[in-house]
Amino acid sequence: MRKIMTSVLAGIGLTLACGTSVYAQEKELTIFWAEWDPANYLQELGNEYEKETGVKITVETTPWADFQTKTFTEFNAHGDAYDLVVGDSQWLGAGSTGGHYVDLTDFFNKHKLNEVMAPATVKYYAEYPG
Repeated sequence: MRKIMTSVLAGIGLTLACGTSVYAQEKELTIFWAEWDPANYLQELGNEYEKETGVKITVETTPWADFQTKTFTEFNAHGDAYDLVVGDSQWLGAGSTGGHYVDLTDFFNKHKLNEVMAPATVKYYAEYPG
């Protein structure tokens, strides 16, 4: 679990580091996730990020039972309530075919992430279709 959490947080951190120009102008970033301890830890990291950059990070959470419904309602409405959603791997198919995810293939290749991510992580979390 710790390795998965570290991978998620590293990915979020890399996304923030590589795309800070937009967020630096906005001065606020809202991340949506299910209500559990890793989301609380992400908020702590967000608080540290704010101290270093001045960009406020708010991790909004909802109970697991409502997480998918609330996320896909926002996706389908093309809403802008969240800057980033820490989605569930079970949603990859529906999220991809529904046009709700950003294609990060070019980003992945440009930053040579295959050299820093575990092969199993790439295979099961970064490839669709398999």
